[in-house]
Amino acid sequence: MTPPRAPGRRELLRGVALAGLAGAGLSSCAGGDGPRRTDSVRIILGHGAAPGNPRSEGALVFQRLVAEKSDGEVEIQILGQESVGSDTEMMVSVAAGTLDMTINSQGPFSSYVPEASLIGLPFLFESSQHAYEVLDGEIQDSIAALAQDKGFHVLGFWDNGMRDITNSVHPIEVPDDVAGLKIRTPDDPMTIDIFGELGANPTPMAFGELYLGLRQGAVDGQENPVVNIHSSSLHEVQEHLAVTGHKYEMNPFVMSSTRWESLDPEIRTVIEEAGLEAQQEQRRLMNAQSEEIYAEFEEILEVTRPDRSLFREATLPVYERWQQEHPEFFDQITAAADALRAAHEESAA
Repeated sequence: MTPPRAPGRRELLRGVALAGLAGAGLSSCAGGDGPRRTDSVRIILGHGAAPGNPRSEGALVFQRLVAEKSDGEVEIQILGQESVGSDTEMMVSVAAGTLDMTINSQGPFSSYVPEASLIGLPFLFESSQHAYEVLDGEIQDSIAALAQDKGFHVLGFWDNGMRDITNSVHPIEVPDDVAGLKIRTPDDPMTIDIFGELGANPTPMAFGELYLGLRQGAVDGQENPVVNIHSSSLHEVQEHLAVTGHKYEMNPFVMSSTRWESLDPEIRTVIEEAGLEAQQEQRRLMNAQSEEIYAEFEEILEVTRPDRSLFREATLPVYERWQQEHPEFFDQITAAADALRAAHEESAA
């Protein structure tokens, strides 16, 4: 898939880019009580999550840890809620070196590294923990090597959760219930393929536009982890939740390779350590919040728990197509998932 072309820059993004490129000359830094050097570093981090979302909270943890580990000499400036563009636009900016780093989404990332789409193969993982065990290690290393060639230094894969379906038309019990629904999807070829195979009308739309799109009836429903549904109040404009766990997605935490290579080794170590610690906290928050939100949604939405095996069978042609597209990585990730599947089948969504 051809990466999206760079959009016209907003005034805010232009200011952020200048701040990022000039970071080595800035002395205003967060954290730390000691004297400040004149070569203190500011790094701009963009993301699209709402306040309270684990991605947003994890970014704050990362910001604090970097300040602590660098004695206040490195500042992470966070610009969230798509304030510097959509996830797609932020990926373009990081690739161009005009935004330092982003905690992004799998779909826009896969525009540059198509193999990353296969993380979202339908029903590949039984649970988020299953996904962590598969992704942390050789799978991440393989994707990171491909991303490096596209201008991204991968710092980790944060948790974007097991995804479920909501809609305002009718309950979903079997695959045929999805047919004909206009379902908002992210700009992700795998998700579009899955819902096309189920007979829906997949409709890519920026996440920031989704609440209004649902309220106005531009789309019938959407698919997301319940944490994202809750933090953006999408449940206010939907009636039915189907706990399908039809795919898992990660949030790629990436930095501009150009910016990464410009940093001193000591600062790189700080960023890597802080990134891994923040990733663990973000994953913990994702799981804790998910449990609480499922319980809450049982009280306010009509919740169904379809037989996953029926949906898995209905989406098998998706596997065949993607195996043809990326045979080597397909074999690597499906073999890794299958090797650990038995230990996680009981925790399936």
